[in-house]
Amino acid sequence: MDEKRPFPGKILLVDDETNIREGLKAILQKDGHEVRDVALAEAALALLPNYDAEVAVLDIRMPGMTGTELLAAIKAQRPHLAVIMLTGHGTLETAMTAVKEGAFDYLLKPAKPDALRAAVMRALAEARRQWEQATLLKTLQVGLQRLQQLPATLPPDSSAQTSTTNLLKFGDLMINRATYEVQYAGQPLTLTPTEYNLLLALAEQAGAVMDYVTLTKIVLAYDAEPWEAKELIKRHIYTLRQKIEPQPNQPQFILNVRGVGYRLAA
Repeated sequence: MDEKRPFPGKILLVDDETNIREGLKAILQKDGHEVRDVALAEAALALLPNYDAEVAVLDIRMPGMTGTELLAAIKAQRPHLAVIMLTGHGTLETAMTAVKEGAFDYLLKPAKPDALRAAVMRALAEARRQWEQATLLKTLQVGLQRLQQLPATLPPDSSAQTSTTNLLKFGDLMINRATYEVQYAGQPLTLTPTEYNLLLALAEQAGAVMDYVTLTKIVLAYDAEPWEAKELIKRHIYTLRQKIEPQPNQPQFILNVRGVGYRLAA
């Protein structure tokens, strides 16, 4: 009896052997998947920011960057992307090591169509489960933070007091936790939810250093190793600085504490 197949997904296929790559692509497309294929790892990394792949199928042995090196780079950028490694018998041990380092599965080359279909089906289900779990955790976390900000009882002049309590000011930078608004010098700033949560996390601990792991857990609802957390949070710090810092290259609000994390200047 066939396993229940998830709805088609977005697949990134990387293999420098044209015949093998085209064959795998045809199998996946026949099942309805959207497939983007490239020959080299470097091309895959260039494609990844503009393609929201759910599963990546990577050859281990490629010219230049290897499949295992590409695996590490993908996991640093897209933790929830499920990776399947393609390996010959001679690199089987390397593939098993890659699984320990974050790959979802591996297939021996040449991969049989049924084995490829089953592996991709499992990988899609796992990628979507992880994404849904992270989204739910983030929603719960934001809800808990809002709940903790609510006063136990409202005093007679509660409206004025709550309004004042919800305002966080740092020089010309102001954050209104009640309305989720951020202003600089009286002008509203447009932040993404991730950028706002990152700024608020730093603001609520103003002056104190927040390490990469803690920030990643609070802002992205993801438990990461320090090196991975640093890479994940760094790009969000960059975009946030572009919006709130008068001179992003010489930040006056979000300061880097090298090798540890970031702090908001109090």
